[in-house]
Amino acid sequence: MAVPERIGKYTISEVLGRGAMGVVYKGFDPHIHRPVAIKVIHKELLGDNEAQDSIAARFRNEAQAVGRIAHPGVVAIYEFGEDDSAAYIAMEFVLGRNLDEVLAGTPLLDEAQVVRIMEQLLGALAVAHAHGVWHRDIKPANLILTASGQVKLTDFGIARIEHAGLTQVSSMIGTPGYMAPEQYMGEGVDHRADLFACGVLLYRLLTGRPAFSGSAEVIMYKILNEHPPAPSVVSEGRRPAAYDAIVARAMAKLPAQRFTSAQEMRQALLHIASGAGAAVAPPAGGSDATVIVAPGQWAGAVDVAARATPPARPPSAVTAASTSMRTAAVPTGWDPQELSRIERALASHIGPMARLMVRQAAGSCNDVVSLATAVSVHILESGRRQAFMSTATAGSQAQPLGSALGAAPSQARPTGGATQLPGTLAPTPMAAVLSEDFRARALQVMVRHLGPIARVVVKRAGDQCLGDRNRFVQLLVEAAAEGDRAGLQRELAALA
Repeated sequence: MAVPERIGKYTISEVLGRGAMGVVYKGFDPHIHRPVAIKVIHKELLGDNEAQDSIAARFRNEAQAVGRIAHPGVVAIYEFGEDDSAAYIAMEFVLGRNLDEVLAGTPLLDEAQVVRIMEQLLGALAVAHAHGVWHRDIKPANLILTASGQVKLTDFGIARIEHAGLTQVSSMIGTPGYMAPEQYMGEGVDHRADLFACGVLLYRLLTGRPAFSGSAEVIMYKILNEHPPAPSVVSEGRRPAAYDAIVARAMAKLPAQRFTSAQEMRQALLHIASGAGAAVAPPAGGSDATVIVAPGQWAGAVDVAARATPPARPPSAVTAASTSMRTAAVPTGWDPQELSRIERALASHIGPMARLMVRQAAGSCNDVVSLATAVSVHILESGRRQAFMSTATAGSQAQPLGSALGAAPSQARPTGGATQLPGTLAPTPMAAVLSEDFRARALQVMVRHLGPIARVVVKRAGDQCLGDRNRFVQLLVEAAAEGDRAGLQRELAALA
């Protein structure tokens, strides 16, 4: 795509970055004589009018959200514009590197730098939350670090504005690994979801590794059920144990158990940093100490980021982490293969949450029938519920291992032909070849239904389908919520 000479009143000089649906340009405001960054969504990349309206609404949401906030730690937005071909946001041009790039070059930052990053981020969030805006996508890629030591929070595209009625495209939206449990569960989300993400980020900064890793489903299971080892343990004593309590509280599963505000977490962090030996200046009047970091340290880290190779994306295939979950997370006494069979049957109706629901219910059920009955309540439509019960219990009278009751061996399942699971696409005799063009257009559709997690889902489906476009579409439909599948199937079919 050619670089335009002008967007709105702004002259364009270069491309700063490209994404799946848009581009960020460097521009110049001829009226105020200042450089600007211009984020553009080109409507021809979005497909139908509904998608265009949805993304344009996301842009307007970002402009309105940031328009409420005046803080040096938030990238300022100057203008929102839209014409027949594109929607764009003109924003403050910040010369620096995002934290993702910095960590790729310097995985373990100095403790004072860690505290300084978090202190500035939490200060910016405190102001945003006070204005009724929560970001909902805190992660390293959305934090820009300058050589002078300034931290800037950007990308409020999926922010929630309290009482404004502006919401996300999908009820579950965010970045896997940083989403709070309530975001995965589709429950009410408030400012404490940002505090959970801040806890995950602090863990990453203290340890040099993510708090939760694996495939998207594995990460979701871990966030909902597991607690990562304490940062002081992972870092083998290189980080003071005093930070462990802050991380644990910020990453509590229940919002009520987290810090009540970003300011409270900020003060707790600075208090610990002062006693832990991080370089901090005495507070001028209160407990809001300012962390001092030598300019050379910041400039060095940002300079290394400029030369670093971008971090590799986590593999979408089954990893050691997912293999570990399949075994370690199986409730005591249950046959892992039997649970896996029920999970697959349930997943064809409700998607990846099936694994979590089955394994939670298995802890209080003694046989296949009672387990299938317990989890079937998550399928709202009675016909599909009955189909699931038939699939989950057919051919098996298996009992949990060690049960006092006798059990007949499970009948062998036929292997000679493909079996269609209820709620999935029927197999077709002629396999259509999956092209890169079809895959790219399918990603645009999936983003509208699933949000940022769509990229992971599409990547995994592409890896698993062995080039069969029909199988690829089937995997995408199965990844969606049950109530969304019919519409998604129609949209994907229209791409052929």
